[in-house]
Amino acid sequence: MSFYALLQRLIEAWHAGNADRAADLFAIDAIYREAGSEPLRGREQIRENMRTFFAAGAAVHVVVGDVILNGETAFVTFTFAMRRRHGEGTRALEMGALVRFAGGCVTEWREYRG
Repeated sequence: MSFYALLQRLIEAWHAGNADRAADLFAIDAIYREAGSEPLRGREQIRENMRTFFAAGAAVHVVVGDVILNGETAFVTFTFAMRRRHGEGTRALEMGALVRFAGGCVTEWREYRG
């Protein structure tokens, strides 16, 4: 699977609020680093984090900007908009992520805030 197809599937899973489908796109031993948070290690820890996030009622919308691709490493700029279902408003962040991938899975996701 190409990086672009992998990224599209991940974004679709996030838009659907589907933590399982999103986590399945990460390698078993993947590392997921959200900006300002401790790294999550392994697909199951990533899955649990995403389940907790979506169970809290968050809805997200991701719009990709630039993609710089070099072999199995990419840097992606994106706008991440989060809306709480309980009327708490919308928050949009300009972000970037260094993404390493292999075998059709994300092996490392490291976020940066713009």
